[in-house]
Formats: sequence, structure tokens, C-alpha cells
Amino acid sequence: MSNLTKNQEELADLLLNTKIEAKVIRRQQRQDGTYYLEETQRPTSPIDFSQGPGEFALKVHEIKPDAPLSPIYVNLRNLPDELLTKIAQVLSEVQLETPQDYCTGVPKAALVIAQKFSEASDIPFIDVFEKIGQNTDRKIVIKEGIEPKPDTKLLVLDDVIAHGKSKLEALEAAKQVGFYVNMLVLIDREQGGIEQVKKEGCRVYAAMKLTDILDYYMEKQMITKEQYQKSIEYLSKSKI
Repeated sequence: MSNLTKNQEELADLLLNTKIEAKVIRRQQRQDGTYYLEETQRPTSPIDFSQGPGEFALKVHEIKPDAPLSPIYVNLRNLPDELLTKIAQVLSEVQLETPQDYCTGVPKAALVIAQKFSEASDIPFIDVFEKIGQNTDRKIVIKEGIEPKPDTKLLVLDDVIAHGKSKLEALEAAKQVGFYVNMLVLIDREQGGIEQVKKEGCRVYAAMKLTDILDYYMEKQMITKEQYQKSIEYLSKSKI
């Protein structure tokens, strides 16, 4: 029986069945055995499964190109309004332990999600972060002119958490200018990211677990047994 709420099930359906044109990173191998990453566009779904060799390369492959490829990919960019509204609804159902003064999103994918969440939750949105640099030199910093009053509570939203590195960078930047930060993510890939963030003293909430979504898809026969088993095996082996 599904561990998801009715709204979460409706969202899971949309995440699998909505078609978008999205960036996919594939890992390719040179003749000398070394790897490189190749960016391509193809029709995909916000939750999608690999369709060929080299998929899916993730952020971790920029640093560890020989890491195991992920058979499942969660991409919450360029979403239609209907889907963003449902995401905001699911996020707003999460019970926060303390009231929040503002919310914001980790750039770039979560900015529009945070704006929609603000409308659903009545927590005011504030644009705090910017991303500078390219590829492995990317860095998240605070925009100029952001000077909060002491202990202003900021809820930082993101789409997915895996290993937590980019989340910690954003949270630390917000703390350094004086925000008291908590974090809310839509999907926990259950690869150790939440535990990493908690170690740094930040409370983090996740609306949904990826394994619960996969269990729901399998129960409803929306994915194949092979897709399910490969995904569960990958997630269990790639925790930090």
C-alpha cells in the first residue's frame, strides 16, 4: 500500500507522465579509457529512466566521472504551471516546527518552485542567492544588498537532495549574512544528503522520498520491474 498522500500520488503521476524537452547529460568514453560528459536535449519526464548507454550522468560525475551511472533522473526545470502548482501544494502540506519569516530557492531550478510555494503557504518570497562560475567552479553566493535583521528565519527550498554539497554551500552563505536557516526539499533521493545537512545544525524537511515514489509506481504498474529494481539498487549503494 502506498505511503504517499492523495496529493503526493497526484504529483507522482504528473512527474512521470508530463513530457518536457530537457537537458540530459551522458557519459562517453574516449579511446584511452577516460570519460567525458556530453550534454544533449531529448523529450523526457520530470522523473525519467535511462534510455541508452551513458545515462544518467549527474553532478557527482563532474568530479568522479567513473562513478556508477544513475538509472533514474529527477529534473524539475522548465515545468508547466499545473505541475508547479501541484508541487507547491505538496510542499505547503509539510508541517514546519517553527514559523518562517521568508522563503527562497536555491538557484536556478528551485527559484520558481519557491515563488509558487510562497503563494500556497503565505510565507513571503525573497530572492537571496545567485550562482557564479561554471561547471565544477560553480559557487552559490548571497546577492549584494541582502542584510537581514538578526535571527530572521529563512526557509530555503530546493527540488531534490542527493549528497547535500550544494545545499550546504547555500545554507552557509545565508548563515554568514545573519539568517537563521531551515531547509525544505521536495524529493529526498535518500543518498545521505539530509544527514549531511543536519550535521551542520540545520533542520531539513523533505516532502517525499524517492523510494516511496518508486514503490507507488511499481504498485500501480507504471514502471517495469527492471526499472524499479535497478533504481532501488543504485540508491541503496550510492549513499555517502
